Amino acid sequence: MNLNRSYVFCSALCLALFSCNSDRVQKNRIDLNLGWMFLDEEGDWLAAKVPGNVHLDLLEHGLISDPFVAVNEGDVQWVETVDWRYRRPIAPPPVSGEWALEFSGLDTYATVMLNGDTLLQSDNMHRRWRIPASEMVFTGTDTLSVVFKSPVAEGQRQLDAHPWRIPVSNEIRPQGEQVSAVVRKAMYHFGWDWGPRLVTSGIWRPVSWVRQDVALPEFSMTLDSLSSNTAVYRLQFEEPVTALSGELEMGGQDIPISLNTQDQGVYAMKIADPQLWWPHGMGEQPLYRLTLTDGAGRSVAHRFGIRRLDWVQEPDEFGTSFQCVVNGVPVQARGANIIPPDFFVNRGEEQLDRMLDDAVASHMNMLRIWGGAVYGSDAFYDRCDSLGILVWQDFMNACAMVPGDPAWQANFLAEAEEQVVRLRNRTSLALWCGNNETEKAWKEWGWQELYGMDAADSAAAWQAYVDLFEVGLPNVVASKGGGFYWPSSPSPVDPAQHRMAGDQHDWGVWFGKEGFDFFTRDGGRFASEFGLQSLPDRRTLEAVGVQSFSDTVLQFRQRSKMDWLEPGFDGWDMMQFYADGYFADPKAVEAEGMDELDRWIHLTQLTQAEGLRQAIERHRCSDGRTSGSLYWQLDDVWPTVSWSTVDHAGRWKLAHHAVRDANQPLRVLWDRSRTDALRMVGQNLGPTPWRGKLAWALLNLSGDTLKTMELVVDLPAFGERDKPFMTQDVPDDAAVVAWSLRTEEGAWVDRGASTLKPASAYEWKDAEVQIMPAEGGVWIESDALLCGVQLSAEAEGRFEDNGFMYLPGARRWIGFANADTAMTGPGAVRLAHLGMYRKK
Repeated sequence: MNLNRSYVFCSALCLALFSCNSDRVQKNRIDLNLGWMFLDEEGDWLAAKVPGNVHLDLLEHGLISDPFVAVNEGDVQWVETVDWRYRRPIAPPPVSGEWALEFSGLDTYATVMLNGDTLLQSDNMHRRWRIPASEMVFTGTDTLSVVFKSPVAEGQRQLDAHPWRIPVSNEIRPQGEQVSAVVRKAMYHFGWDWGPRLVTSGIWRPVSWVRQDVALPEFSMTLDSLSSNTAVYRLQFEEPVTALSGELEMGGQDIPISLNTQDQGVYAMKIADPQLWWPHGMGEQPLYRLTLTDGAGRSVAHRFGIRRLDWVQEPDEFGTSFQCVVNGVPVQARGANIIPPDFFVNRGEEQLDRMLDDAVASHMNMLRIWGGAVYGSDAFYDRCDSLGILVWQDFMNACAMVPGDPAWQANFLAEAEEQVVRLRNRTSLALWCGNNETEKAWKEWGWQELYGMDAADSAAAWQAYVDLFEVGLPNVVASKGGGFYWPSSPSPVDPAQHRMAGDQHDWGVWFGKEGFDFFTRDGGRFASEFGLQSLPDRRTLEAVGVQSFSDTVLQFRQRSKMDWLEPGFDGWDMMQFYADGYFADPKAVEAEGMDELDRWIHLTQLTQAEGLRQAIERHRCSDGRTSGSLYWQLDDVWPTVSWSTVDHAGRWKLAHHAVRDANQPLRVLWDRSRTDALRMVGQNLGPTPWRGKLAWALLNLSGDTLKTMELVVDLPAFGERDKPFMTQDVPDDAAVVAWSLRTEEGAWVDRGASTLKPASAYEWKDAEVQIMPAEGGVWIESDALLCGVQLSAEAEGRFEDNGFMYLPGARRWIGFANADTAMTGPGAVRLAHLGMYRKK
């Protein structure tokens, strides 16, 4: 060994030994996240961060370039082909007891060794692994090592051994090399149409000593009965428990409960005067803290809210309902699909609060954890419980068939059982879903022909699917008290029940080039995916090296390919198609002070905003036909062009403002299902009846008022009844409908305006616009109507409203807040609107 490497090794080892003295010691858990090192390609041991992964460790030491910047993604592909080694000193637990070494997450094919002796071999990123301390032999100077095999090489070995090809989408590799179907790790790591390919390895969740003899066995909580006076839960432990006692408190107040033995390890818990937990916007989210202790002194604490949640599937005038019901009240689910807010999940954890704050700010009450990523962390579910966000939880499979190998399926089911046990008592958990789009892909995407599967191979592939998703997983969920199970999203895939039952992925808009009336005309029972692409904020793109629209750094991030429409057709073409149809073609217009990139950002964000707004409002006006609107997607894993409404830097696109408005519990809605007349309705999805003043007006393109009315409206709670307040013919020269909703005291509740035809159908005039920045926001005043207003500020922060229509006649104040939500000055402000554009 040369002297330089000896110095590096000794320094790193001394650092590790010193760091070990700082391991955080709790009563029954000792964190072992410090003091780790990894072996680089040069044979040097360097400091590593745990939890983390090898890409971040290499990046920290300058051994790879940032894969998010420029086109560096391609330069780091070698990392996935290498075996990686981690190690740290370790000592046995300092106190007696039944301790175990716990790895909360190993990514993915890992061999854990103590002083070179193998303790564990793991093969699943989504599982937790424990090694009893009693099985470990310590010498006094001990080293814990983890060796990670290349997931690509190990996956290829498994794939080569499989008797038939396993169909998979999104991993852009030749058939026979798409290992994401067999490797139990986050499937998006192998690339998707909104993210890079960065196949990670590493210790991605915490490592710790845990004491196993002080905690009660795992248990399920099932709400047996609920009334205004009493809630009765059935507590069922995985092992016998005797002499159980309990304490319940909420907000620092003790709550009386009774515990009665029903069977060995089964108890009835009765709570008087239950305070109900509601989804966001439907009521409060009171949370109880339950502490249980048995005769042996073992204990457990659990936080929960009291609520009854059901999925109702009953015949109705549209087919069969797919309705989430909480505490007897139907929920109009409003939310989004989520992926990790950073490609590297550990960094993404730092963005969870921001992401959930964005969801709450836009009045969401449900999020779907998509099946190609990872299960939510405990911290994620803690916040969802507190915020009233229901969670649609996929198991981790997306757009891929599965092996028929019994050992592989047993591994998947062990993962599923662990996750069901971990999450089954979560108040926010709404359902378990077997997979994302795998059933639909098998039945509709032509995989059998594409992969050259004969009848026998096809039968075997479908049987493997049935064994896992229609037998194995529902049995796990049922046996462990996990709640409602849904086999696939979307499902059912049955032409005889087209949009009459189950959930739908409404990609007629975007992949099918349908107009936005599709969301009314072909609306299903529950829209669990739909969306449109747009570009992110210019600053987000410039931070990774994008200088212009034609820049390779931007162009190579477009991963949405649609060759089935026509050869070479991609997301750029589709964004242009929809922008041209609803606003303006970014390639065919120009505007003073705006380059091509500015135009693409403005017009694609306006189009995405209009599409999502119409989808949500059309669902809300469907008379109960469509009970849920979960668009694709809330967030991004890296800076890119995608379907997100909040970009990777946390900057809201115009669509997130539109979603916030469309999701408001108390809202004026244009019921577009009526094509013979203009029909506006009021809807109140909140828990309290509302009375106030509503004003509406029809305007021409010059901003002149053609008709107007003001009236008092009463809106019942929980959307029990929509209140039509206007149904009438429209004058030929009317171009805009505008409305406002105020309390009886005059405070704004809702206001908005919309063109009666797509904005592209009108000739918009340029205008004299005064922009007057001030502390806390900006004043805007114009002599003409402004459609598609986009405000951009010099300062970092967010305008309270954006992407709106300005009506002439009075100047308008738009507040501006920084990242801490404090009102502040925006600095210089730019304003773009449709009237600025001229044909080239």
